[in-house]
Amino acid sequence: MLASIQSALARPATWAALWAVELALASLPALAWFQWLRSTIDHHYAPDELFGDLGTVFRFDQRAGIGQLDAASGQIGALLAVLFMLLGAFAAGGWLTLFLSSAPERGLRPVLAGGARFFGRFARVWILSILLLALATWLLRGAPWNRIVLGGVFGVPATDFEKLETLSSERTVFLLRGAQALMHALLVALVLVWGDYTRTRLALFDTRSALWAGVESALFIVMHPLRALAPMLGIFLFEVAFLLALGVVSNSIEAGVSELHEVLVLFLLGQLALGWRIVLRGARYHAAVAVSRAHVRPIAKPDPWRFGRV
Repeated sequence: MLASIQSALARPATWAALWAVELALASLPALAWFQWLRSTIDHHYAPDELFGDLGTVFRFDQRAGIGQLDAASGQIGALLAVLFMLLGAFAAGGWLTLFLSSAPERGLRPVLAGGARFFGRFARVWILSILLLALATWLLRGAPWNRIVLGGVFGVPATDFEKLETLSSERTVFLLRGAQALMHALLVALVLVWGDYTRTRLALFDTRSALWAGVESALFIVMHPLRALAPMLGIFLFEVAFLLALGVVSNSIEAGVSELHEVLVLFLLGQLALGWRIVLRGARYHAAVAVSRAHVRPIAKPDPWRFGRV
């Protein structure tokens, strides 16, 4: 785990470039809010009157403008979400090219070349991942969960699937909802890990079928769960611990923010979190490469002359 993180940190040009692109994309809705707030507050409120908190009165008076801006931000956010995922597919090709190269590559040229080379294949993996995530959501949030678990096991009528008022206690409802959320989270995590190993297999063996590579990666995870999941779990726990610590610091500052320098500190903490997640994303690909090289073997290609020999 630490070796993977160190290897990703040793490529500052890669993670710095990805951080700059993500920051630029995230700035688009932020700039829209900034322009609206600037035109709305300018010459209408006393200096620093709304610093740190817009207040209930301001939100009520400007509810129409805020509602329109929320709707516009939602549309921009949906487009940005797609762009971020496509950027992730491109970045995956760059990371894997660096980690699979026999030479100690450090610059952006191999990242850009690898991203362009594998983008089409990794985009297909992205589509498969979306389909699998939709399937996981349907299984644990839709008809299978409702009919098999709620209706079949707990005897909840179809009219009470939403509120679960027919169950015996609030504790049962809490545990049931918690188990549902936990299983859904585990399935989502498995799909994400599967995507990492599928992209790694495509790049490692330079194959083109995302579907076949996905089937092979799923079989590898099922047959060797400890080898496949242990490094990913370690990096994930490291990421969670770091973000929780950063959240504690941010919340302590945000609770009493009153100066401009405190706002700048919050901004820098947010960028630190963004940059660290990019580094750990690269670390996951390094771990996937290490595991795949150690435990995955390419399928032998058939000999076209085998049956013609005497």
